[in-house]
Amino acid sequence: MTTTGIILLSIAAVLVIALLAVFLILKVRARRFRPTVDKAAQQAALNRDLAEAGFAYDRKEDIFYSLMDCWQREMGYCQLYDEGSSLFNMVMHCEPVRFSYAGKRWMIELWKGQYGITTGAEVGIYNTDQDDIRTERFTGPFYDCAQDSERLPMSFVLRKNGRVLFKRKELHWWLTGFRLGEFSTLDSLTMDVRIRFPNSEMRDAFLEGLLELGYGSREYAVRGNTVTVHYTKPHSVQPLSRGSLQEAAVQQVNKSNCALFRQATGKYTDTLDKLEYIKALVPELYEFFMHSLYAKGFYEGFGWLLDLIHEHNHAPKPVPPTPHPPMPHPPKPCPPEPCRPDLCCHARRANRLCCGNCEECPYRRSSGCTGCSVTYVSSRSSSCGSGMRRTCGSCQHMSLSCRCSGSSGQCSSGRTSSDSCRRNREGRA
Repeated sequence: MTTTGIILLSIAAVLVIALLAVFLILKVRARRFRPTVDKAAQQAALNRDLAEAGFAYDRKEDIFYSLMDCWQREMGYCQLYDEGSSLFNMVMHCEPVRFSYAGKRWMIELWKGQYGITTGAEVGIYNTDQDDIRTERFTGPFYDCAQDSERLPMSFVLRKNGRVLFKRKELHWWLTGFRLGEFSTLDSLTMDVRIRFPNSEMRDAFLEGLLELGYGSREYAVRGNTVTVHYTKPHSVQPLSRGSLQEAAVQQVNKSNCALFRQATGKYTDTLDKLEYIKALVPELYEFFMHSLYAKGFYEGFGWLLDLIHEHNHAPKPVPPTPHPPMPHPPKPCPPEPCRPDLCCHARRANRLCCGNCEECPYRRSSGCTGCSVTYVSSRSSSCGSGMRRTCGSCQHMSLSCRCSGSSGQCSSGRTSSDSCRRNREGRA
């Protein structure tokens, strides 16, 4: 036998010995294992292990569900999550219902499908008041998870081939449920979702989103502000991986893992006992399962997007330029007043040049909005009022001014202090 053959034989012998050792260790652990009798304590211990992953276990329904304030609430939602879900052994039907309400863009999405070695369903509520993200790798809206004041009373029933798997009901922003060790094809699952909206305005906006997707009257029902959706097959465009060879390969792996889990834990019927048994035999496998549902590794793959969104949401918004004040409208010309030559021609010292036609008066000057009127200042107390300006209605020739005469308050024409009028007055005197 050559040296190479001896080396290969030695390696094979070591591997066989290692496998036998592992088998013996597992055999000893299995014989020594006794499940905890106190189921409440057993469930509390499991939920402590699940808390870091953002989930808890419901023994009555035999499902895992998301916590209200799980760390996933900080991750928001975008379409890339659905596109990349198959990379993490999650194959789902996705149904995002988009609508606008209260100044925000909203999305309520329904999911059902295979999540690794669990069959599950989800209803999530998201909204945003930000602009779309625009990058080379992604263009579209990024939604924040609904705040506490935006949560809605929701419930759903998940069925497989007509048989009820489990039910969920709670005031939540992300209502979920996952059955461990259950393998399902997407078409075998149906989901009846019920959502109660706070008012008819939000209800109608959601219904409009359903109709835009193509839902018919037999696929939803309305009672008051509550909408029930019968979700069988999605109406929206599905992720690119849907129906691909990659998805088929992922589903085959999920099916094999579910069968392996059931076989390894076949001696126990209670999920709490099964998980405790795996924890005692293979702690590493138990830890892997604890972080398999929406693990942090799933979101770490989108770290670049989350960093971009954080910068986008905290960037100062541009200040719009201050609008210029409107240009003032030019003053409207005063309507012409009829010429009153009688007032100037019958004055004590009339200007003959003004008598007759005002248009021929050589002293007439155009200045603004005076028209054919003359402004005067009363020189003594009268009905005109001291210091008040009035319009006499006589023609404007700038050689006359009006002043009040007598107590009657009627105006008569007088002379101004212009040089031309002064010389004319002196000549007459």
